[in-house]
Amino acid sequence: MGRRVLLPRLGADGGGPERSGCRGLPQAARTGAGRRESGRGEAVRGVPGIALNAGRAVLLAALAISACGPSGYEPEPAAVEEAAAWPQAPDPGFARDVVLITIDTLRADATGFAGNAVAQTPHLDRLAAEGWVFERTYAHNVMTLPSHVNLLTSQLPYQHGVRDNAGFVLPERVPTGAEAFLAAGFRTAAVVAAFPLDARYGLDRGFELYDDSYPEGSAPGFAIAERGGTEVVAAASAWWTRNEGERRFLWAHFYEPHAPYEPPEPFASRFAGDPYLGEVAAADDHVGRLLARVAPAGAAMGVLVVVTSDHGESLGEHGESTHGLFAYDATLKVPLVLWAEELAPARLDQPVRHIDVLPTMLEAAGIDGSALPDMAGRSLWRAPAAPAGAPDARDLDATYFEALQANLQRGWAPLRGVIASPREPTDADGGRLLKYVALPEAELYDLEADPAEARNLHRAESDLVAQLAALLPAESEWPPAAGGVTEEERRALESLGYLSSSGGAALPETYGPEDDPKRLVELDRVIQEYSEAFQAGYLEEAERLARRAVEQRPQMGLGYTILAQALLEQGEVEEALRVMIDAERRRLASASLHRQLALTLSEVGRAGDAVRLMERYADSNDPEALNVFGLVLAEAGMTDRARGVLRRSIGMDERNPVARQNLALTALHGRDWPVAEIEAREALALNPELALAWNYLGMSLFNQGRVDEALEAWQRSVEVGPGDLDVLFNLAATAARTGRREIARPALERFLREASAPGRRGRYAADIETVRALLRGL
Repeated sequence: MGRRVLLPRLGADGGGPERSGCRGLPQAARTGAGRRESGRGEAVRGVPGIALNAGRAVLLAALAISACGPSGYEPEPAAVEEAAAWPQAPDPGFARDVVLITIDTLRADATGFAGNAVAQTPHLDRLAAEGWVFERTYAHNVMTLPSHVNLLTSQLPYQHGVRDNAGFVLPERVPTGAEAFLAAGFRTAAVVAAFPLDARYGLDRGFELYDDSYPEGSAPGFAIAERGGTEVVAAASAWWTRNEGERRFLWAHFYEPHAPYEPPEPFASRFAGDPYLGEVAAADDHVGRLLARVAPAGAAMGVLVVVTSDHGESLGEHGESTHGLFAYDATLKVPLVLWAEELAPARLDQPVRHIDVLPTMLEAAGIDGSALPDMAGRSLWRAPAAPAGAPDARDLDATYFEALQANLQRGWAPLRGVIASPREPTDADGGRLLKYVALPEAELYDLEADPAEARNLHRAESDLVAQLAALLPAESEWPPAAGGVTEEERRALESLGYLSSSGGAALPETYGPEDDPKRLVELDRVIQEYSEAFQAGYLEEAERLARRAVEQRPQMGLGYTILAQALLEQGEVEEALRVMIDAERRRLASASLHRQLALTLSEVGRAGDAVRLMERYADSNDPEALNVFGLVLAEAGMTDRARGVLRRSIGMDERNPVARQNLALTALHGRDWPVAEIEAREALALNPELALAWNYLGMSLFNQGRVDEALEAWQRSVEVGPGDLDVLFNLAATAARTGRREIARPALERFLREASAPGRRGRYAADIETVRALLRGL
């Protein structure tokens, strides 16, 4: 029936789109929904060849903004003020209001205040010139959701359990900073710009307003549901004004620098040769308009503004196009600025961390941090002090980080690491800051001498490797050891198609050099090129690239998923089914592929098989799995159960229009035309760009005898989803049979032209004859 369900994005942000198509409802037109390589190194779990120290409690910190970056990103030393000693901080509680601004995918060296002579970031530069700039700030993850969870809980990923964008939900047991602000009498609001921060993932706790009003369910291809900074500023500013006179905690999230880089004018013209910097400039412009409301120049506002990013962007460094694969400084290093009227300008080169941001905001607001006893960070209002029992502050010079997406989405080796100074430095070691990356082919970099991370010292510095490997927390081990999976991790793994209870494959327990992401950069490039070809509509090229991915790594389930997607988009439904069933038999099918397989089985009239496949997700807490399960139940005629499943999905994500859309479909199967109309309108109220909801609305109206309204709904469906031939057939056939020739003829001719294309002719053979007969009768 041509349904499309929003899924995590391929590559940097997860999976890809699902496609389906089932047909034929009673008294209605159409729903329209419808091999190991050779190489040096050893197979490992976690750190190659080194036992972990399970008893060590690690305090974490981060490193400096490097002096190097990709071409065009080299800071000019003259533009960067010399870092100063720790400045005098205001008294605790000095801030009446606190504003946290996160700019997604903003590199540490992509701003003017970092010395980038090409960047245009005047508003961020003003904050930096008047506030505190932390020049050595590191994230702990290189993906949006876990990085923001680190920021807003002051816990590390292995503590709070959110290890990637897809599949993970913040456990109820983990308190959030927003809850602490709310308990202290603050009004609290978050305005987020993209789906990875959707309320369903748990970060909404403690926020009286959690505005995630981007258009879910209609993003094409691999695009993420998002909205522009103009909408974020409008919503945040309106809330700020409504709560004038109250103490306020506001979090505003901007998504502009995230790929694809498509800056608006005038930034597109100004940065025609560097669209990423154009997006950064656009984000800065939005930040400036928000600052004009929350912290206008010259006004005594009593506000603390904190600006950072969740992670950076590789832009081709180390062979990585975007982020998520590696954890080099291009993606792990982030900007951090604190601004308040009470602060004297300062630049600090002491390593700091994302987990330090929340304790800093709480102290500024005068909130006792004991409400969050498991915070791993420290306040940045004073220099670090040596913890009890430690010889000196060097115990702070260790930062844990991880990048698990390639493991969870592709089965490649998991990446974890630590940044630290030598425990017992020699004269030659003085001042060295080292990065250790625990992979089958491990890496060690001297970040002072080699900020580009081009010279791997792993073989030459075995003693230092052992020191840093011992700092890697045993609790961070991934995949979890047998018996060590928490309930939250179990649910996340099942939602991704792992663990036997969901019918998927287990994550490998050991990894060899052939699984190291460094050896798989070329395959990553193939997957990225596939995504670009698919998104651009070059489906034959996308199919070629997908087949290449399967050939290069036949044990990677993602290859079968993307091949099936390319085939489905070309109308090769039977071949796509063969590919997906093959992946399922090989135990390589992810939860995303299970959903697509179920939808496709339903499309070809095998709704019973689709239900049996999805039964394993009956108790899932994943709204996407429940959406598909409810839909195939409806296709199988099990409408009562379908409604219950879809209501559960809405209970987990009440703003999800796809679940409402599927409830409309369920009502159509039950011939409850008024309820179908209500549910379709509910879905369209959440997102007016849902082509299928318009189609279902048209069908409900048609079956209530409101033909003119039905034709208008179908016309709207064709406008927002021009590739759906089932909807086009509904419009064309109904218009022809009711004498609306001005609508019927162009729609019939278009259907005949598009349905006759290679790959579609067989599927639509009977419809083509019907359309020809209708044309003859006009």
